[in-house]
Formats: sequence, C-alpha cells, structure tokens
Amino acid sequence: MHVQVTMDGFSYPREVTEMVQLFWEGARVSLHSPDSPTTEDAPVEPGGLHATVCLRRTSDSVSAHGTLVRGASDGQPQDEVLSANHSVRTPADADETTLRRLGKRVVTHVLHQLFRTYSGAGQPWGILTGIRPLKVAHRWLEEWEKAQPGAATGRALTQSERLELQRYLQEAYEVRADRAELMARIAQVEREIVPDLYHLDREVSVYVGIPFCPTHCAYCTFPAYSMVDKAHYVDGFLQAMERELQHLGTFLREHNLPVTTVYLGGGTPTSLRAAELDRLLDTMFREIPNPGAWREFTVEAGRPDTITPDRVQVMKRYGVDRISVNPQTFKASTLREIRRGHTPDMVDRRFHHVRSAGFDNINMDLIIGLPGETIDDVRYTLERLERLHPESVTVHTLALKRSAVVKTERDQFVIAESPEIRQMVEEAHAWAAAQGYRPYYAYRQRDILGNMENVGFAEPGKEGIYNVCIMEERQTIVGIGGGAVTKLIGPGGKIYGRVPNPREPKAYIETIDQVIARKDKALRDAFGYAPVPR
Repeated sequence: MHVQVTMDGFSYPREVTEMVQLFWEGARVSLHSPDSPTTEDAPVEPGGLHATVCLRRTSDSVSAHGTLVRGASDGQPQDEVLSANHSVRTPADADETTLRRLGKRVVTHVLHQLFRTYSGAGQPWGILTGIRPLKVAHRWLEEWEKAQPGAATGRALTQSERLELQRYLQEAYEVRADRAELMARIAQVEREIVPDLYHLDREVSVYVGIPFCPTHCAYCTFPAYSMVDKAHYVDGFLQAMERELQHLGTFLREHNLPVTTVYLGGGTPTSLRAAELDRLLDTMFREIPNPGAWREFTVEAGRPDTITPDRVQVMKRYGVDRISVNPQTFKASTLREIRRGHTPDMVDRRFHHVRSAGFDNINMDLIIGLPGETIDDVRYTLERLERLHPESVTVHTLALKRSAVVKTERDQFVIAESPEIRQMVEEAHAWAAAQGYRPYYAYRQRDILGNMENVGFAEPGKEGIYNVCIMEERQTIVGIGGGAVTKLIGPGGKIYGRVPNPREPKAYIETIDQVIARKDKALRDAFGYAPVPR
C-alpha cells in the first residue's frame, strides 16, 4: 500500500506517518506540500491512496479539512472517496506551543475520520498515540471539578457525568466507545484510590532501580545487566545508592516534603542476595523519611527464579506491602523462547511461598502476544492465574521495542496478527471482570501490538498507588539507582524536566558525585529552593 499525504498549512511528518501506519502496517508513506510538483499533477498509484489535509487558524479556532482519493485499479477510474472536517476552539491565552498541539490534534482527527471510513474500522484509541491517554480524561475532570463550586474533590461521577466524559473522548479524540468507557472508569477509580491526585505536587514518590537480572528477556529494554556483572559491581553499586539515598533523605527532611509511595524495581531487585537486599532496605528505611506514613511500599520481585525464602523474609521484615510475582505466560515453551529462567510450576511454588509468608497483596503480570502464542495459550494462562487468584493482574500487550530481541530479530519469531491480538486482549479483560477485578490504571507504548494497551486490574482496595502516581504525572518521582529517571512535576502536572541516572552500573558508580549534584540542582529548581551554600 502506498499512501500519499499532502500537508497544506502544516508540517507534522511523524504524526501523519504514524496515523497512516496504524491503519496499514508497513505502508509506504509519501509526504508532500501543496506546491510540490509531484503532488497534484501525478496520478495516484493504482490501489494507493492520496489524502490532502488543509490546516487553517483563525483568531478563535483551529480547523482542518481533508479529502481522500483512491488510485484507479482494475479498470476503475480514481474517485474521491470522502471528505472530513474537524475544528477546535482556540483558548484566549493560547501560545504557539498550544496552537501547534491543537493543530496536530485536528489534523490527526481528520486523517482518522478519512481512514476509518475508507477501511471500515477505526483505531481503538482513536488519535491518542501517547503513552498516557488517561491524562486527557483527568484534564477534563479537573476542569469539570473547577466548574462546580463547593464540589468535593475526587467525588464519584454520576452516570450522566461519566457518559458526558465518554462522549467528549469519542468526539474530541475519536476514541472507540469501549475504550472511552474504559478510560472514564479508570479515571474515576484513580480519583477514588488517590483522592488528592490533582494536588500531589508538594509530595514525591521514590523509585529505586536495581539494574540486574538473571537473564535478559527477549522483549525487555529495561536496565538488566547479568548476574555475573552483579557479582563484580554490587558492593560499589550499593555504596553509590546509599550516598544517593542519603542526599535525598536530607533534601526531603530539610524541606518537609512527604513521601507518597516507594517502589523498588529494576531489572529485578531480588537479584540481590538476601544480605544485599537487607542492606539496601535498611538504608531506604533509614534515609527516606517517615516509612510508617508511606501509602505503599512495593517490591518488583518479578522473576520467580529469584524468589527465595531468605529474600522473602527480608521483605516481610521491612514491611513491604505489595509484591509482584510475574509469570508473563504459563506456556513452558514460550518461557524458554523469551529467555525467562523459570517454569510454570515454579511460578506456582514461589507464589504460594510468598502467600504463606503473610503477603496479602500480590500482583502478577501477563503479556499478550508473546511469540508463538495463540488465543488458546492465553486462555490457559488465565486458567492458571485463576487458580492462584492474586490480588491484582496486569495485562500487558507486547510492544516491539526498538532494542528488544523480538524487534531486532523479528523474523525469528512468529507473532499473532492484530485481529487475534485484540481478541486475546478482550478475552483477558472479560476474564478479569469475571474474577472481581476492576481496571485501575492504563498506559500505552509505541509499537504496541494491535494498537492496544496495558491495563492494571485489581480487587478494590488492592490497587497499586505508585502506578497511578507515575502514569498520571501529578507529582515528582525521584529515581535512585542505575537507569532510574527523576521526573520533576509541578502544579497542574507541568513537567519541569527529567534527570536520568546512568544505566550501566560501572558508569553509575564512577559518576555518583555528578549524579547527586545534578539531581540536587534539578530538585531545588523544581521546588523553588535556594542552592546549598558551597
């Protein structure tokens, strides 16, 4: 398929190309301006498409008009298939950045209308291609809340109010009805479990990253260095983390900044031996203020092959209240193909061990679309999860990340097509509802199969608060450790910047002084504090 797009009054090559390829994966995309000699005079390629979109601004609106022409084929003349229009009101205080954002929105809206009508089906998430689609719903809810003087913050929506939000998402962003309903439901649950979500900018959450894993999974791009490397670097790595934690603790106490949640992730934190994990948790409890006031303390013990009795006892001793034990799938051959180091039966044994230790909030991840898997394989995994019945299940859809093995060696794997992927996702969602789980957060990724999403489901009261905080970007997340990223968030979700730590353990250890100094400046700038005298 060859799709030509003439861009009149704008230049959004990435967004236009992305929208075309959501409908026709692998399509050849040619972009032109109206005065290009190849634009209007050359005939449309047989079987191809030519879209023309005109963007116009006035003092009170940004609007786009588009047409779609199909190339002649099988003796049929080319003909105009359809046209589409969309416009949005221009805010009185709109700057150039806002106008460009609105321009992208109306252009992609028109393209989606054209392609949806031509192909007979739209995209589940419409024109929302970003990682955090729920931010759109929360912006609407925040404005809605401001328009109701005296209304309680975070109160539950009435049925008519929820329907109004769903209509807005469908009309403004072309979101499919079922996904609009999912967004409205999740937004309400997030407001319920974090009632002060819109006012968290004077608190922080803390992410502590351990960039070691027993093996590197074929789908993964997180920092995950080998256990052999860990043995060489771990002491220096822990020393560097201790220094970073000490600095953070001093800053938080100095400015009386509360900590909402603490999340220990990676890599795989339980790659650390029990004594090493004890050393790290002791530092965290000593340096991060008021452990008893944290709303949640999570450890991503994601690899069942690293969960041992001594490590579990360390986590129990320090009051970890949420643990992830992640099978990804219960199909043994898939686990081998994606380079996981466990078997399905090992997942069961380690889950029961964590449960018998007294943990009553266990999350389990599964991934839809793993190589070679069919709808029957997903059903089998859901059956095995049902027997265990963890408090929460996160349903991921495989994303072909740029540096992951499943992407770089794509021709070595058999991966289901979009229609089957979507069926798998829908069955997993239906299963979760039948088990009494409710969706409580969602996010998307670039190159996600079927243009779908990742959704966390949980029993009421067992949701992961950190997941909501990091996805909705309403507070600063301070990253500690290898590959961790500090994201600085101000009032209203304004992003002030991000400060990444070195991913490679040796680089992290050797540059820890610069890491601390850079983060100190960024935190002080974001929270409006003067630098420490030197």
